[in-house]
Amino acid sequence: MKLSFVSVLFLSAGMAQADVPTNAPYREYDPMENYVPNVKGDLQLSKSYIYWKDPKNLDWRMAGNPEENWKLNWKFMDPPFNASVHGGHFAADRGETIFLELNKTGSFATCLGARKGSLKGLRTRYPMDRPDLKRVAGLEEVIERCAGKEGRILQNGSYDNSAVSVYVASQSTGMPININVTSSAPLKAAFERGRKLFHTRVGRFNLACSSCHTHQIGLHLRGTVVTSPYGDAAHYPVYRTRYQLQSMHLRFAECNLDARTQPLLPGSRAYTDIEVFLTGLSNGYPVSVPSERD
Repeated sequence: MKLSFVSVLFLSAGMAQADVPTNAPYREYDPMENYVPNVKGDLQLSKSYIYWKDPKNLDWRMAGNPEENWKLNWKFMDPPFNASVHGGHFAADRGETIFLELNKTGSFATCLGARKGSLKGLRTRYPMDRPDLKRVAGLEEVIERCAGKEGRILQNGSYDNSAVSVYVASQSTGMPININVTSSAPLKAAFERGRKLFHTRVGRFNLACSSCHTHQIGLHLRGTVVTSPYGDAAHYPVYRTRYQLQSMHLRFAECNLDARTQPLLPGSRAYTDIEVFLTGLSNGYPVSVPSERD
């Protein structure tokens, strides 16, 4: 039997439909990128890494130039910028107070994953696979769980939870982030899910994270210029002058709201997967806490 061109199209469409579950939501995706899970991968993406790879030797002339400061990827606001005092330092002080209250026996630090009771380097290993939670989890989610074991509620996304996270992270300032998203099966799977979510278009404006932070880097978005996603995870939780203290998951929720998308709760699987993805893109870059952003 000879098939017409139109018949072939209908058959092809029917076969394509048969491969998709009838209850699967419709999704659109930005062109998928193959990101190198190390901060040096930005040499292939925005090519701005050469300007901000060394936190101690930034070109401050760029910081004062609105047309060029995007090339510094906001690293000009990392320590020692405004080192005297800002909201991030107050948060770190608050976090230290709460940490000491919870860690009187040393069990809180142990629960967080501290080695021999020391917080040094702990932030560089988060997010991590947590057998007790049976999933990969970010630092703030683990803080909530471990505080609960000590009889205290520190809800993920709350100021006090993020303050403890800032304090814990500050003990790793200057140490490079190092999560294994290449050979650790749980983290590798989370990284790939996060990469896909990063490219998934959602919401009223039909935007994906990558719509701006991959395909519009260096271009104006209202009053700001879009920067690279590489190295961003290193300064969270961050003090933002508009919203006070902000964990990475709260930042995701803010972006969802800006794009007219229903935000998720901090600690949700989707947000954690994106956190793993972005943290993988920060591998090799030093933790920079407490930091400040506009």
